[in-house]
Amino acid sequence: MAKNDVRIVDVAGLSAVPTRLFPVQDYTNSSSTQILAGEPVRISGAEGGNYVLKLATGEPAIGTDIFVGIAKSDDTATSSADGTVEVYLPVPNVIYECAATDSDNFAAGIIFDTVTFDLTSTTYTIDENEGTDENVHGLRIVSYDSDTGMVQFQIKTGVTMNGDSL
Repeated sequence: MAKNDVRIVDVAGLSAVPTRLFPVQDYTNSSSTQILAGEPVRISGAEGGNYVLKLATGEPAIGTDIFVGIAKSDDTATSSADGTVEVYLPVPNVIYECAATDSDNFAAGIIFDTVTFDLTSTTYTIDENEGTDENVHGLRIVSYDSDTGMVQFQIKTGVTMNGDSL
């Protein structure tokens, strides 16, 4: 995986985005690999999970995933020991940035679309061509930069620990 796939670009008037330490299961018993800074994470097993792990393609989804935030640090788990990861919590109005899956799809029509992450390689991207689904997709596009191929987005409250609908 790649470090710093997702970055905070606007802290919404806060002095800093709050963080929290979350438990990460050892890599032998987990279905996840190391969480790196800048990667999105969710609770494993929805509300019954005791650990966080990385998002997969097509996540976060409202009603299915409980999105925790973006990793601030690399996790400290090993193949034989559980660890922790410090995560930026999903605060309303904070703007994040991530590369687009295909920046050739940029057009004014994608602004305010709801989408998810794509992880078909080792890098997270925003799947701006996914098609908007207000009731399912947990990210909202607020802007894009066709020169850099970057998408700015917000995290919808309904997909987070603060507003999940599970």
